[in-house]
Amino acid sequence: MQRVKADLPLNYITIKTTQSRIDKGLLAIPASLSHLFPQNVRQVYLQDEHGKVEPKTFTPYRSSSRECRIGGLRSFYEKYKVKDGEELVIQILDDRKYRLIPERVFQATLQRKLNTFDKANDDEKSEAILRQISDVTNLSREEILRNKFVVMSKAAIEPRRVVPKRQARAKENIPLSIRKILLALYSGKCQVTGFTFLTKHGTPYFEVHHIDDTKGHHPKNLLVVSPNTHAQFTYANVTHYFDNEGWLRKVKFNENEFEVFQIIDTLQTDFEKEIHSAD
Repeated sequence: MQRVKADLPLNYITIKTTQSRIDKGLLAIPASLSHLFPQNVRQVYLQDEHGKVEPKTFTPYRSSSRECRIGGLRSFYEKYKVKDGEELVIQILDDRKYRLIPERVFQATLQRKLNTFDKANDDEKSEAILRQISDVTNLSREEILRNKFVVMSKAAIEPRRVVPKRQARAKENIPLSIRKILLALYSGKCQVTGFTFLTKHGTPYFEVHHIDDTKGHHPKNLLVVSPNTHAQFTYANVTHYFDNEGWLRKVKFNENEFEVFQIIDTLQTDFEKEIHSAD
């Protein structure tokens, strides 16, 4: 088993195929993954990226073949034109159900949905896309948003765009996708004071402050704040204290100094892909 840095915002597992198994229409499960599969001969169920479920024969490692494997995959290999050495993403959905997707299909599908989520400007649509991403990745909504935040935090900080507005120029608003991420991570609580309140719709109220008004919507440049804190950032005499990585750690309003809570301290910041081979 080999661990490498994942290009996608999640941890996942792949199994490397071999031509001999492709020709036989089976998938050999490496010994390093055999504990995730049944220990006796039985049927298992494979679910594709569209949600279609099919029963497949399964042979455990302790069988006479001395190989843990899933059979009946000839049509699967033909459908996706799987080649020797190609990696298949394997997801354990429950004790008898698994999802198998070629990594190239998995990557393209997930990236397309993540891009659509970033551009969504309707709450209902963005929630629907999050459900789709959850289906593809087998991650919860909260895990997806946390991972998106981590990826955003590693990007370069770009200048904040200016958009035309009634013959004037105004700073662009925070995208809906980023507001959802911040709400999921901070639950609406001010990063400076911890204060929030529920609106009449039952959702936590918060505002988003750009530390540097000329820079874009980068996690290091954004703060979840209460209205009072936001006003102090705008009108008080403010001193910022950043760490070596550019995260704001303290802020001073006039003579009062406050710690700034950064959720990045609690998050996994690197994602790994496990590559398993039966050979």
